[in-house]
Order: sequence, then structure tokens, then C-alpha cells
Amino acid sequence: MLARPAALNAADYRDPARFAAERRLFAKHWHFVGFSDDLALPGSWLARDIAGIPVLVQDFDGELQALLNVCSHRFARLRAGEAGVASGPLRCPYHGWTYDREGVPVGIPGNAECFGLDREDKRALALKRYELDRIGRFLFVRLEPGGPSLMDWVGPHADLLRALSDGMSAPFAQEAQHWAANWKVGVENVLEVYHVDAVHAGSFRTVVDGSWRVVPSGLHSVGYAGMRPEAQRWWEGAGKRLGLMPVEAVSGVEGYVHLLLFPNLAIGITAGRMMSVQTLEPTGPESFTLRYRLCLAKAREGASQAALAAVTSHLAALNGQLLSEDREVCAAVGAGLRHAEGAALLGVNEDRIRHFHDMILAQMDASAD
Repeated sequence: MLARPAALNAADYRDPARFAAERRLFAKHWHFVGFSDDLALPGSWLARDIAGIPVLVQDFDGELQALLNVCSHRFARLRAGEAGVASGPLRCPYHGWTYDREGVPVGIPGNAECFGLDREDKRALALKRYELDRIGRFLFVRLEPGGPSLMDWVGPHADLLRALSDGMSAPFAQEAQHWAANWKVGVENVLEVYHVDAVHAGSFRTVVDGSWRVVPSGLHSVGYAGMRPEAQRWWEGAGKRLGLMPVEAVSGVEGYVHLLLFPNLAIGITAGRMMSVQTLEPTGPESFTLRYRLCLAKAREGASQAALAAVTSHLAALNGQLLSEDREVCAAVGAGLRHAEGAALLGVNEDRIRHFHDMILAQMDASAD
């Protein structure tokens, strides 16, 4: 028999203690939080939950900082929502405490009369700061200090991130969606094309030809798929009309390329001219947030805005259909896992899932040492 049982059992997807352990694992790894474009304006900010920790990434006069998004006074969230631009200092909406770029509360209403905090007292109340680094336009945060640098963690894929940063325009579509399944179900779903014929007959199956080659790369992995001739012709036509310049030659960018940066960043590149960036952020044993961004390659100056709008509208609709199909089937898997025992049976065409499981187990074993 070619197939073998998966390394993870059904209980590993629904056990709260296992979920808590995986969150601790998340804290040790770099996590993509957004593009530098998102923080180009003075005072612009992003708020993300990473492994259950609320993190604020904000521009302070051209310097980016990642801070705990919780006031040191009475623990209110400092920034509500997911993104914005602030005209003034970082200010708690509850009692008006303000913070500098190092997270130190420098403005405390009624300090002299009610608190009597001196400079050292204030520094002791500084917001927790997190490691923040970037490769090109990709911004990453790590909750726990130490471990490999971002460049060492990404390894050879840094060249691809730089090429995408140079060659892609700002997102033309983005959204955060709640999915009713364990985060690993979502990751596994993007690691194989075995389900495409059954789930995506009218969407992704019109793009890829069913071939699939997988290259493990340390913690990470890359999948390569051939494109259907009609899809390749469509992209060549759209590229010609809009003057889309394919991403600068990087090994393997032709056709459809899918990169998983462990544990939860998935980047799909279609014909070198469109990039889909997804993060699958755990929110509970049976839920995660899927956050996606779609970007086209840069177009030539003077490209028809009507043609560009037509192309991006078509691509956004196709992506919406694909995600809707995946969301439904992942929810069905999530519901089925409540009643399942033992491990899934993985075929050789699902070896990328096996590699993902092996990396989870190896990292959890390393954390336990």
C-alpha cells in the first residue's frame, strides 16, 4: 500500500490543551503581519492577534515598532479595529494615557496628584515590545526573542519575497474571514491539489492542469503546478493589455507556485503576474481567521483603468468563489473531526501534508526540551 497514516490524530485537531501548546509554538516563529505599504503614512498602524496576543505595529515618525496593544494602566486595548492612521500620539481611549515609540507612558493625566510616577516608574510600565523585521515589503513580528533571524528563518525564499516586493502592486482585494475549522485543516487544504477536481471544478480547476510537484525546504515547502493552456493564454492576453511585467525571474515562478512559510503564511503566484498572500491565524481549537491579499504585477504607465478594473474584478470574483468552496469543505472537515478517531490516510499526492505534520511535531519536541 502506498498510502500511510498521518502523523497527527483526529484528537490533535480538537484538544484545547493541544491548541494551547501550538499557540506557544507560534510565539517562537516569525509571523507576517502586513506590507510596509500599510504603514507608509505617519501614524499609520496595524493591529493583529498573534497566538492570542494583541499586537500593535505602528509608525512613529518613520520608525516602525511592534508593541503589546494593551494599556499598562487598566488594560484597555490601545487601538481598536485592524488598521488606521492616528493624527496624534498613541493614546489609550479609556483614561488618556499616552505612549512614546518605546512604549513608555509619557503622558499620564493627573500623575502628580494621583500616581506620583517618576521617569523610572514610567519605564517600568512600558508596553512589551516585540521583534519586528522585514524582507522587502513583507513585515514580520516574533513574540518571543531569540532563535534564528528573519533572514535565516526564511532561508532561500528571501529572494522570492524581494522579487515579489519589487514586482507587485498594492493589493486590489483583501479581507479577513472567520472559518469554522482548526487552523491545521486550513493549511492542509492549501498544501495539495488532490481536492481540486471535486471542490473547484469551476474555479481553480480552470487555472491549473492537475500536475503537482513538491519541494520540502526545511520548515517550509513549495508546490509547483502546471497551468492549463487556456489559463496561460488568458494571462498572456491580460498581461499584454495591461503591460503587466512578470515578477523578475526567480527559479520556479513560471506556472503556479505555492510557498508555505511555516507555520501559517501561504503565498500563491499565478503566471508570475498575480500574488495571493494568506495567513491562517488560530482563534480556537475549531476556528481560525483567514486573511488574504491579492496583488497584480506592476502595470505599465498609462494602462487602461477600465481594463485594469475588469481584470481585477474577474480575479477577485474567482478568488471569492474558490475561498467560498474551500471554506465550506473545511467546515465540513472541522465538523467531521469531532467524531473521528485515529489518523487520516495520506496518499503520496499528499506528502506535503506529511511534511507539515513532521515540522509541527519536530518543533513541539524542540520546545519541550
